[in-house]
Amino acid sequence: MLKRRREDPQPSVPPTKRARNAKTGSLDRLSSLSDELLLHILSFLPISSLNVCQSLSRRFNALSGDSELWKRQYYSQWVRPRARRLANSRRTTLAPSKTEYSPKVSTWFDHSHLAEDGRVTNWKRQYRLRHNWSKGACRVTEVEFAEPPCPPMLVKLCAGIVFTADSTYGLRAWTANDPKSCLARASFSDGQSKSSATAPTALAVSQQKDGIEIVVGFVNGCFSLYFWNPQTFHLDLRSSHIGSSGGAITAMASSSPYLLMVSQHKILSLYNLRPTPHAAGSATAAKEPQQLASLRADNIVAPMTLSLRVSPFDITATIVYSFFHIGCGWSLGIQELRLGKDGQQRDSQLATTVDSQYGIQPLQGLPQTRKRRHSTAQYESSASGAPSVPSIIHQQPPTSMSYSHPYLLTSHADNTLTMYLVVSTTNTLFVRGGQRLWGHTSSVSAVQVTNRGKAVSVSSRGDELRIWELEMAVASLNTRRPVEENSIQISAENKPPLPGPVLEANPVGLTAGATRMQGCVGFDEERVVLLREKGIGTPLLECYDFT
Repeated sequence: MLKRRREDPQPSVPPTKRARNAKTGSLDRLSSLSDELLLHILSFLPISSLNVCQSLSRRFNALSGDSELWKRQYYSQWVRPRARRLANSRRTTLAPSKTEYSPKVSTWFDHSHLAEDGRVTNWKRQYRLRHNWSKGACRVTEVEFAEPPCPPMLVKLCAGIVFTADSTYGLRAWTANDPKSCLARASFSDGQSKSSATAPTALAVSQQKDGIEIVVGFVNGCFSLYFWNPQTFHLDLRSSHIGSSGGAITAMASSSPYLLMVSQHKILSLYNLRPTPHAAGSATAAKEPQQLASLRADNIVAPMTLSLRVSPFDITATIVYSFFHIGCGWSLGIQELRLGKDGQQRDSQLATTVDSQYGIQPLQGLPQTRKRRHSTAQYESSASGAPSVPSIIHQQPPTSMSYSHPYLLTSHADNTLTMYLVVSTTNTLFVRGGQRLWGHTSSVSAVQVTNRGKAVSVSSRGDELRIWELEMAVASLNTRRPVEENSIQISAENKPPLPGPVLEANPVGLTAGATRMQGCVGFDEERVVLLREKGIGTPLLECYDFT
């Protein structure tokens, strides 16, 4: 079939292209600039533009990823806003040197450990890590242990290593990057251990320069000291000790080389794990832990938590416990013991959260006895202007509590948390404020807080994890204004949804795939570790990675 002819034939010569003008914008003006000038230009770009520049060329990929650029971005996003919040809470003004970018460590506040001299910090990775924390974005790795029946398990996270302890497998070390492979194991039935064939009831870890120190407490009152060597990946048994209480160790706190513990018989003991030969009396006794102090408590109601702070001059041991108060329900008591390095008790102070629950501010400059009388008269007498009804009432005991000076945080079955600020000096000890934190949609079963004001809480089923920045709530303690939403729910991008609601017909209260918390939660700057129970008696370890 013949093709149709064109009515208006065109010449076969292609159209001419527009001539290039070398004097217009076709020249590459950026390539001729030096790296210093390009870095100065890139310093004015936002994060989104820096990410785009990294895909332009190899040169721009290297320049846009420069550590100094991301250090400035980190300062503008995380350091400077915190400095302004602190200035607003203290009603002071900051000098221009505090708000403008400065490489000096003194202007970095709690981030100073990242900007220290001699430390190499990947600032882009650090920015991404902090950004993921602020958004709750992470990836989760699940490790399901042996089939039931499984003994109770304890979990601690320290320096990227997860330590688990149970009566069947002993003490094990796992890397948080890949918790599916066990790095090392130490059996509790070792012939050198005096606590053989016993179940662990408490676990404490403490980081050192050359490794990690692990202390395991057992049901018979004994405790063993282990050391993790990151170079050889070995768990070495250093020593074992028979406690003086004779009952199960229920809680421990360690700050190398000191260990604080509470037994089932309500005996508080303080040990020096590495005493000098002179303090112990002989060179051979230096390997055995030395008991520095022992006190018996009249009444301790669970839950409770311990804290141990060591200064160059003394040791501060703190125990926080719960008790029932007729006026405002369940409250917290705090007892602080100050001891010398030789174990001699120097001072003992006691405080409660009762005044904070009534909204009474502690009075400065009065002796401790007069303070207590004055505050009691305030909330009993309505003429003084203090509220006669407490603003915070807890009808049930807290489900868990965590204390890392100065933050004290408790979780409750009514989907809330309560934050207190503990003020401790050489002469006084009191609790300031008392703020309810809202955000959970179900009962909160476990909470963990650090001394920098970051906390992680988890619901009873473990399906809802929230991150809290408590610094924002501190400013509202004096004004009594409600705290704005300052928590972020952790959402793992690769985690499948949990099964449906629990069936009431199930006698154990769990479906075949449902989970419940075991009360173990821990976190560091990069990860959150959570221990749950899947099904019936099967431990499930979850590691949420924010890197």
